[in-house]
Amino acid sequence: MMDDLHGSARERLTQLDAAVARGASAEWLEKQLRAALEELADVEPVADAERDRREDY
Repeated sequence: MMDDLHGSARERLTQLDAAVARGASAEWLEKQLRAALEELADVEPVADAERDRREDY
């Protein structure tokens, strides 16, 4: 079984490329995608608030 991706986004991309080259299963890829999207959903409100804060009115 492959380990979950970890580290920065750039590090995870490198790990993902290696896992795909080794023949990662669709189930493993789906698990990693779900984890990444859940993390993104957690930070999107912060990014949106920061963008709104910087926007000139």
